Amino acid sequence: MTSLPPLLCGLPTTNGLGKIALEQLNASLANFSDRTVQYLASAASDEITMFGPFCARVILENGCAALVGRLDPFRILYLSEFQSRPEYISGKRIKSAFSWTGDVIPEEKASLVLWDPDHDVPKISRSLFSAHLEHLYWRPAVDAMLDHIEENPAPELDSMRAIETEKYISEIKGRFRQLYSQLSKGVHWEFFSSNLQMDDVTVKTLLRDTIINIAGLGLISHFVPTAYASLSAGAAVEAYIELRKTVP
Repeated sequence: MTSLPPLLCGLPTTNGLGKIALEQLNASLANFSDRTVQYLASAASDEITMFGPFCARVILENGCAALVGRLDPFRILYLSEFQSRPEYISGKRIKSAFSWTGDVIPEEKASLVLWDPDHDVPKISRSLFSAHLEHLYWRPAVDAMLDHIEENPAPELDSMRAIETEKYISEIKGRFRQLYSQLSKGVHWEFFSSNLQMDDVTVKTLLRDTIINIAGLGLISHFVPTAYASLSAGAAVEAYIELRKTVP
């Protein structure tokens, strides 16, 4: 089993809806990340080009859902409770469902004045990459992570050492948007010309990029002091190093 799931889901210890939800996401991420690692090590095949994009989309979306749930537990608790009630119909779209636009990517462009006294609280985005979460959670966590790994000589941490705090969230948000769009084409099979269909090299590149980028964000999440079910700093770093040894 890869070390990706605990990097994203942490290690919930207290029984309750939060633990149940994260364990469900953990199981999904374990299955699909293990399959993805197998694909990366395998020779070209139709299975990889057909199912690889789906595996990467599951990792991207479920990984982000786990991070949202750990930074904003109310969101994951609400969804868990709602889905357990008779009012929930699995085949019917609900307005409060987890969604890429809204929960991960902010729906609206952030105000240039982050701390405007006229901000209406209900309209302040709590999405994973909102300007306020970047300021309150991500930037301090990046700095804390960089301080922690400064003396660690592991080459697997080189890409994390190269992160610039002021640019990181903007860059990773752009990468996730691009990955989501590219993987959508593989999942929904939007190509009507055989010349445009994804080949093995493209799919494997997307698989690798998805795992490495979300693993880096997962590592940083354990340096957010208020995040739910976080690993210790040392355990998080070791999990990341182990993953990068598997996916260099």
